[in-house]
Amino acid sequence: METLTAFGDSVLKGVIYEDEHYRVADSSFQKICEEYFGIVIENKARFGVTVTKGEAIFERNLDIIRESSGEYVILEFGGNDCDFNWKEVAERPDEGHLPMSTISDFVEAYTNIINAIKSLGKTPVLLSLPPIDSSRYFAHISKGISGDNIMRWMRYDKQYITNWHERYNIEIFKLAIANDVPIIDITSIFLERKNYSDYLCEDGIHPNGEGHKLIAAAIKDYVNRRNICFD
Repeated sequence: METLTAFGDSVLKGVIYEDEHYRVADSSFQKICEEYFGIVIENKARFGVTVTKGEAIFERNLDIIRESSGEYVILEFGGNDCDFNWKEVAERPDEGHLPMSTISDFVEAYTNIINAIKSLGKTPVLLSLPPIDSSRYFAHISKGISGDNIMRWMRYDKQYITNWHERYNIEIFKLAIANDVPIIDITSIFLERKNYSDYLCEDGIHPNGEGHKLIAAAIKDYVNRRNICFD
């Protein structure tokens, strides 16, 4: 049975948010894909990880990547990189604030991982980001802090959160093109739905169980259309 390795954040880990608690979904897209393709995914994704932290995790697992029987290494970063320290924003709404990873740092670290995977004779496969629900996410991040101040910092436009998140998603597609590596679009299958928020958790950022089914469907479609076979 072919073994693939994977690095990323809580979306790739399969984390969902229900009843104000985080847990790994019983049927995440990883588990669905493992069963469908008859493969094993050595999943090194971690909750809250940025691409810079992911680079460190990747470097600690070089032997596992070398020894894996599969050609592909799956990467999914960006959701935490584009995030802000909302507590600091709420406390100082009239100041400038940097995201967890600036665009330049995000691109540099992601490129480093891509190149390192290639040097190991493996093929990196990028996943795009699922969309987010700005209203739900704003309600989530403003719990216990000043939502009014966060709104002031965002110039009273919740859509800023979605737009900024999409800025990083676009960069992932650009990274795939610049580095000539495969990318699986898991964004469009959400946007094709009339109300994609139905496929997101209460926090507005993590796909729910039905969302994981959508992601698995997008991956299946990508693999099958390209006649990719796993040993």
